[in-house]
Amino acid sequence: MRKVKRLALVGLLASGLAQGAAAGQCGYEYCWGAVGIGPNGAYGWAHSHVSEEAAYNAAQSGCGWNCTNVRTFYNSCGAMAEADNGGWGWAWDRTRELAESAAMSYCMDYGYNCRVIVWACSP
Repeated sequence: MRKVKRLALVGLLASGLAQGAAAGQCGYEYCWGAVGIGPNGAYGWAHSHVSEEAAYNAAQSGCGWNCTNVRTFYNSCGAMAEADNGGWGWAWDRTRELAESAAMSYCMDYGYNCRVIVWACSP
């Protein structure tokens, strides 16, 4: 009887450990995202891609392939801000709020009346 209980306990522990080590939707490596902006208000974003190229292409596709500025990131959040005069800034960080704040700060170095145009998070 004791042997059966031990085997059951070992089985439960092993299944719990296996669940904790399971890969996320992007696998065990990088989970890529991208943000992009372009002329005439074009913008695109992507998240949760297994490769940088796939994230870049998804953001461009969302933009109608009109994005002139596309930036990629992994396992984080990215944001782009644009100014009235065409200046822009982008950043990535661990949260949406931090990425947006940094993008706004960089944008203000190049223009005025900056606003966040696009953001995405790729955990």
